[in-house]
Amino acid sequence: MNKSATYTIYFGSSALYISTVRPTDSSSILEPDEYGTISRAKIVKKVGICKSTTIITDDPARTFSALCREFKVVRAAGGVVESPSGELLMIRLRNRWDLPKGHIEAGEESRTAALREVEEETGVKATALDETPLCTTWHAYDTYGEWELKSTDWWRMLSETPSSLEPQHDEGITEVRWFDRDTRNSALTESYDTIKAVVGALDAKNDKDYE
Repeated sequence: MNKSATYTIYFGSSALYISTVRPTDSSSILEPDEYGTISRAKIVKKVGICKSTTIITDDPARTFSALCREFKVVRAAGGVVESPSGELLMIRLRNRWDLPKGHIEAGEESRTAALREVEEETGVKATALDETPLCTTWHAYDTYGEWELKSTDWWRMLSETPSSLEPQHDEGITEVRWFDRDTRNSALTESYDTIKAVVGALDAKNDKDYE
């Protein structure tokens, strides 16, 4: 992970970083043209063969904005839900442990969408703890020949009264489970890098709150 990166975009199991700082590890390097742009095709080719790629630019925001124009940008929201005893709610989707999330509907606020998706996908009613998302992740993928760039706002939540877990089977969710800290870390070995980053943000936020 490039901790100095201003933006991180995940392409499957590969990560693209946009930064002003050249990484010290073995990441591959790309540099934009004089207008701060770099072609999607060039990026896709590079992330297809490299686990970690960094775009070095003096203006990460400009480069990121230019890159967004080469994708169909879609918005989603999800919940990072803990029980009163500190367990983390996760779903089993496509043979991996994941967090509940989904697309934001037209006219819907991000936090409202996240709460709705949590209840729809898990059966759990929760309360959002903050006025702003815990973090936002970016994930690029090819959907039948159309490249999409999904931004997902992740909201920190606390479950309300105990409720039965009800996986949304018609969305491919096969299991919903609460994980304590030890079992959660084991589940994360069967998860995505995006989810690991979100849980890392949760831990950092909780540690800060306890200071």
